[in-house]
Amino acid sequence: MDSKRVYERHYAWIGLGALWIIGFIGAISRFIMASYQVQMSEDLDVGRGFISAAWSTNLFIAALCAPIGGKLVDRYGPRKVMLLASLFGISGTGLVYLGHQPVFFFTGYGILSGLAGLSASTAYVLIFQWFGRHKAKAAGILSSASSVGLAVCTPVFLSNENLTWEYAFMISALMGLILTIPLILFVIRPDKGNVPTDGKSETGVHAEKTDESSVAPTLRERLRWPLFIVAFALFTCGLNMGTVEMNLVAIHQQSDVSPGTIAQAMGILGVMEIVGSLAFGFLMDVADKRLSMMLLYGIRILGFWILLIHAPWSPAVFAVAFGITYLGAVPGGMLIAGQYANRKGSLVGNLMLFHQAGGILGALIGGLAYDAFGSYQVLIGLDAVLCGMAAAGYAVLKLRQYSRKGEMNVAA
Repeated sequence: MDSKRVYERHYAWIGLGALWIIGFIGAISRFIMASYQVQMSEDLDVGRGFISAAWSTNLFIAALCAPIGGKLVDRYGPRKVMLLASLFGISGTGLVYLGHQPVFFFTGYGILSGLAGLSASTAYVLIFQWFGRHKAKAAGILSSASSVGLAVCTPVFLSNENLTWEYAFMISALMGLILTIPLILFVIRPDKGNVPTDGKSETGVHAEKTDESSVAPTLRERLRWPLFIVAFALFTCGLNMGTVEMNLVAIHQQSDVSPGTIAQAMGILGVMEIVGSLAFGFLMDVADKRLSMMLLYGIRILGFWILLIHAPWSPAVFAVAFGITYLGAVPGGMLIAGQYANRKGSLVGNLMLFHQAGGILGALIGGLAYDAFGSYQVLIGLDAVLCGMAAAGYAVLKLRQYSRKGEMNVAA
């Protein structure tokens, strides 16, 4: 095998490493918001509802940008869109650090950083291009970037009294300038298009043969069932993440959990995210993806009920239960949906709109519920119910698959 072909086969993993670092840096601002919610409201002399509104505005703008970015990806390629989105994100975090006022905080994080949502589909499109039979593993590894960020950043933020939220935003902006921009410019290669129709990826690896390949869905099925169910599941996942990323620390604080226990639970959550992202990545490469998603949402139901009772052991057990499922839902949903569409950028962008919409509600309902009732119980219960509905949706997809195969066997 010539050296050029060897490099082509290995570049996918090199590119994945670059995407991992970019994802790690991009996630830091979310952990800052989750860790310093109380301090930010006090320093800026605003209510927690204002902080939740900034978070929700960020997600709302990112949600609107996701389908736009998906179309731009299909037209101009992931690399250019990723660069533009990174510049918006760096500008936003930099403005938060320099402004020190509510209006600059809202503009920087709520608006400018929200425009970074243009790149929501870029990493998935690149994985679709670079990988064949290892798509789920690659998506799981990529998802672990934010898990490492949670495991490393949150305990540092909570335990270091000298590290203020302003300095944390400054560090985020500097890392974007020093690492993210050079990686996009010099490591992520100009795009070469989608995976060829002969079944091989850009790296020469044979593309994955899905269990849907011999059962072509009708147009009605494409529009009404599979993509609708995936979209609802991603909406539920977004609401779950909005609950955890924005409100989990505050939920524990409301239950009089000690700072040390909170830091320990968040560390466990981050570690379990890493384990879970890899475990579900390998599972989805060897098992049915619908069954994997049913298992994932079933574990989430258990986790939220554990959180709802606020027992002394709830923080650690919830961290284990939710952490192992934290990052598997989005890659799993995207891979399932990818079997029903060719324009990957537009598909991923449109589905991320639903995921971001869930995140908006998760963050917003939490802040508003606390201001109104002094409790997060309604939000936690809603998370559990929607996870049950998402699991049922994937069960319907699996049953419909069996039904179609049975009809084909009878016809034969």
